[in-house]
Amino acid sequence: MKRAVFIIALLLLTSCAPNEADFKSDVPTSPPTSPTTSPPTSPTTSPPTSPTTSPATEPPSEINLNVPFYPQAPDANWGMPWQEACEEASVILAYYYATGQDLTKEKFKEEVYKLVDWEIENYGSYEHTDISQTVRMLESNFEFSNFLILNDISVEDMKNELAEGNVIIAPFAGRELGNPFYSGEGPYYHMLVIKGYDEENFITNDVGTKRGENFIYPYRTIISAMHEWHDEDITLGAKKIIVVKPK
Repeated sequence: MKRAVFIIALLLLTSCAPNEADFKSDVPTSPPTSPTTSPPTSPTTSPPTSPTTSPATEPPSEINLNVPFYPQAPDANWGMPWQEACEEASVILAYYYATGQDLTKEKFKEEVYKLVDWEIENYGSYEHTDISQTVRMLESNFEFSNFLILNDISVEDMKNELAEGNVIIAPFAGRELGNPFYSGEGPYYHMLVIKGYDEENFITNDVGTKRGENFIYPYRTIISAMHEWHDEDITLGAKKIIVVKPK
């Protein structure tokens, strides 16, 4: 009898388990376009900007940039600091994409530790960083300033940036993303890399799960859940993104 109950329970759990393939993009990866040669403006010395007007030409119907991927806990150890390393992981993936460098798992882990140490020294903690703190982390540790901060963005603004070969680091009220592969309720605050889109979804490298490579979220979910860190209530956080451009 106990064996029968166990088998029935196992079948029920299996039938209810989400199918990973349903959340993965099948858009082939593509190389970035050639970056412009105009010098970047560092957002640490100038205020965040609103998106520019849309380009004259329509963006392609789909794109999936070839961004490296490791989850924020690459060895499946979700203790500290890995449990709170989504900002660091997202910065590393975007930077290595933008500079065209190879990224091994060991190098990824080394970079996470370096950023955590830097944050503790400069911010007093590493658990949560807003957009300004995140770009300072990127600029100070990698001597990289080929990025922009954009406010009040739309789906079309983001698609236009991706079509130019730029990747996006974006912050979220993590539990509003509804990712079925997060542990428990999911992270209160989360950051990930947006690297493409199709007709209905943004394509991400979501560092919050080992299944996060090429993970898709509907446009409306990304825009609705997007909030940078806020000390009182994450849903009060501004909708900002970091656009990282290839060098």
